[in-house]
Amino acid sequence: MCNNYDNKNFRILIVDDVSKNIQVVASILKDDGYQMTFAQNGKVALDKIHSHNFDLILLDVMMPGMDGFEVCRRLKQEPSTKDIPVVFLTAKTDTESLVRGFEAGGTDYVTKPFNGVELLARVRTRLELSRSRESLKVAYRELKKTNEELLKSQRKLELAAKTDTLTKLSNRRDIIEKIENERIRFERSGKPFSLVLCDIDNFKVFNDKHGHDCGDFVLVSVAEMMRGKVRKQDGVARWGGEEFLLLLPETDLEGGRILAESLREKISCNYYKYDNHNLRITMTFGVSSFSECVMNIEQCIKMADEALYEGKKRGKNCVVLSIAEQPSILKSVSEENGNERP
Repeated sequence: MCNNYDNKNFRILIVDDVSKNIQVVASILKDDGYQMTFAQNGKVALDKIHSHNFDLILLDVMMPGMDGFEVCRRLKQEPSTKDIPVVFLTAKTDTESLVRGFEAGGTDYVTKPFNGVELLARVRTRLELSRSRESLKVAYRELKKTNEELLKSQRKLELAAKTDTLTKLSNRRDIIEKIENERIRFERSGKPFSLVLCDIDNFKVFNDKHGHDCGDFVLVSVAEMMRGKVRKQDGVARWGGEEFLLLLPETDLEGGRILAESLREKISCNYYKYDNHNLRITMTFGVSSFSECVMNIEQCIKMADEALYEGKKRGKNCVVLSIAEQPSILKSVSEENGNERP
C-alpha cells in the first residue's frame, strides 16, 4: 500500500446511522491517513457526495428512511457519481441481500461486526483499483491526444506531399490523382471533363530583368488569380516551372474554352506591381476534353500540351483548342476576337 502521505489524497465517506459503527470504522482506517467524512442517513450522504469529491464510499445497508441500496442506485444513475466505488457495510450476508447490493451498483461488501484486517484489505484494494483506473484514464487521454497530434501531423505531411511549396496549389502528383478520379467518374456518368494547360509567356524575361524573386512573385500572382476564378470543384495545379494545369469536371471543350479565355483576359488586362515596376503578364492556353473519343489520360494531357504549343507558335497570349479533338477549330480564340498576332 502507498504511504500515509499518498493516502491523504484519498477521501472516504462513511455512512451509517449508528455513531458507534462510524467510530469503529474510522478507528480502523485512521492509521492509513485517509481523509474521512461521515453521514448518518442517506439524504445527508447524497448531499455530501454531490458537494465533495470522494474516492470511496463505505455505505451501511440498513438505515431508516432511505436504505443503502437506494442511495447506491441514485449514485449510479448520475454521470458525476456513477464511477465512485461503493462498499456496503452489512450484517446481512444472505445471498439475496448480497445480490441486491451488487445489482444496485456496489463493488464489494464488509460484514458486521467488522474485522479490522478484512476492512483495511478491502478498502486498500478498492482504492488501489480506483487509483489504477484513474491512471488508465489519464494514460488514455494522453494517448488520445498524442494520436490526434500524430493524425494532424500526418495530414500536414500528406497535404505537403500534394502541394506546391511556392504557389500553394496542387502539385503534379496531386492533380494526376484527381484526374484519375475524374476518369473513373466519367466511366460511371459519361460526363466529359476538360483539361487546360497554360504557360506564362516570356517568363524568363521576368527572372533575367528583375531577378528570381520577381519570377516567384509572378508565379504566385498567377496562381492566386486562377484560384479565385475557378469553381470549388475545379482543380488548379502547378504543372512545372511556369506551367499550370486546370482540371474542369463535367465540362466539355466549349466550357473549357470559355474559362480559359476568361482567365487569359483577366490576367492580361491587369498590371502587377513589383518593386516599383508595373508588370504585364500574359499566358497561353491549350484546352482538351476527355470524352468517348479520348479514353486515355496521357493522351488528353498531350492534346492540351500540343494545343498550348500551337498557341505559342501563333504568337502567345491566346487560347487554342485541341486540334485532335476538334479538327475544324484551327484558330485561337484571340484571333476570333480580333487580337493581332506577330
